[in-house]
Amino acid sequence: MMRFLISSILLAASVEARPFGPTVRRNEVDLGGLTIKAANRLIPVVVGGQQDVFVPNVVTAAVGDIIQFQFSNGNHTVTESTLEAPCRPLQATDPTAIHSGHIPFQDGQTTVGTFNMPITSTKTLFLYCATGPHCQLGQVLVVNPTNDQQIVDYAKGSAAAAENIDGTTVSGGTVASIPLEAAAFIPAPVQDGPPGGAAPPAAEAPAAAPDNAGVPIQTITAIIPPEGTTITIPLAGVADAATLPGTTTVIVTVPAPTSTPPAA
Repeated sequence: MMRFLISSILLAASVEARPFGPTVRRNEVDLGGLTIKAANRLIPVVVGGQQDVFVPNVVTAAVGDIIQFQFSNGNHTVTESTLEAPCRPLQATDPTAIHSGHIPFQDGQTTVGTFNMPITSTKTLFLYCATGPHCQLGQVLVVNPTNDQQIVDYAKGSAAAAENIDGTTVSGGTVASIPLEAAAFIPAPVQDGPPGGAAPPAAEAPAAAPDNAGVPIQTITAIIPPEGTTITIPLAGVADAATLPGTTTVIVTVPAPTSTPPAA
């Protein structure tokens, strides 16, 4: 009995002391050529759509996370700047700064262009869209802000920027695509238009308003009498000037033409 008890204790000790290696998960996610471990977060950000904005426009991400920019309706970029110089690419002084290039989305697409940006540090990133006036219209984003006021200051500075300058080469991430059904947005409704892209019919001209409140306009033909002709004109309001005495008529003698116009 004692021998059996000692054997059981030794067996339990050997099992308890057996070394166990760490559990390694091999799950990986392929993001169109960029592979990340399943333990990292994939953070979707919608770019454009029915409005020229980033949704969301503030992101908190850890090292190892991937921010996946999904490009909705329109033509947009993700371009890095500084807080002090919004709407101007940081690539002008740092060639490694973030720039996605222009990625469009058109009606009827079945795939969505993406820009997968890995987070390699927790520094604050200021990003904007370099298409047209989008930056000045508020299409800006802050990653890992140090306070809530930074997005406000960045948007305000962008609205006052004199110009919106494009980036140069794609940097700081990978351009890829995903199926439309996997996107974090629903595309804007297709714009109705005439078949075949023809120009819309011209609007019907409004009806002309009646002249003189409905009173018909009479056409008057000017007749120039010869020099020296005397013209008798009945006074206004007198039906028959010949039957009334007094000043009922005005007599005008046509003068000879002159070479210079009369003084004003």
